[in-house]
Amino acid sequence: MLRIGKVYYLNTLPLFEFLDCGFVELVEGSPSELVHLLRNGEIDGGIVSSVEYFLNGDNYCVLPDISISSKRKICSVTIFSKKPLWEVGKFFITPESLTSRIFSLYLLRYIYGVQVKEVKNKEEADAILLIGDDALSETREGRYPFVYDLAEEWYRIFRLPFIFALFLFRKDIVKSRHREIHIFKEQVIGSISKFYNKLKKGEISFDSDYIDKYFLNCIDYSLTEEHKMSLWKLKDIVGLFQPLKGKNPPCTWCL
Repeated sequence: MLRIGKVYYLNTLPLFEFLDCGFVELVEGSPSELVHLLRNGEIDGGIVSSVEYFLNGDNYCVLPDISISSKRKICSVTIFSKKPLWEVGKFFITPESLTSRIFSLYLLRYIYGVQVKEVKNKEEADAILLIGDDALSETREGRYPFVYDLAEEWYRIFRLPFIFALFLFRKDIVKSRHREIHIFKEQVIGSISKFYNKLKKGEISFDSDYIDKYFLNCIDYSLTEEHKMSLWKLKDIVGLFQPLKGKNPPCTWCL
């Protein structure tokens, strides 16, 4: 079986909803949990935080044509704040993401000019970073006066989409499982296409129009030349915070 990591957020639904691969075993977790499993060889590949490619690039290749990225906004990766970002002192960051953590710290330090103190208690924080379903829920609650969409902040700076997650596979399994990985990729692309066709026809519905708009207006699953330009930007930012292992440029492809 090909062991594939699947983030348990709503945003992975199009990737897997219509998958039909009998040789695939799906392993669910948060982005950071799946990174841990991938590093330890407990899964063969998965949709994980994009910064992991830069942190341990020699170990991985990237499945082409697929990502979890933003359009201009992402709507599910958000800083919720009690005050403007340039006044934030205490900051809570969800432990579930690597990519969003690094960019939010870059945003605060290098763009808004504040050196924040990270805290583990949401209640004492001036601002909190949430991702996935938690961010979607908090947005609908509307409890914070200041809301910053992380992808919109990225677009404002770089005029590029933000790549939150990539399908990474361990290089040590790619040669022996090349055919299955190719079939898996085609199945994922087919699942995305089928999901959006059904969504636009009204054959898939959610309990909120906000979720429909999220899939139609915020999230993108492609990986184009423009996305690769954005990955170069992200690589530079990651290097400000952590040493990069491996010299692979974006991207070393699996197929």
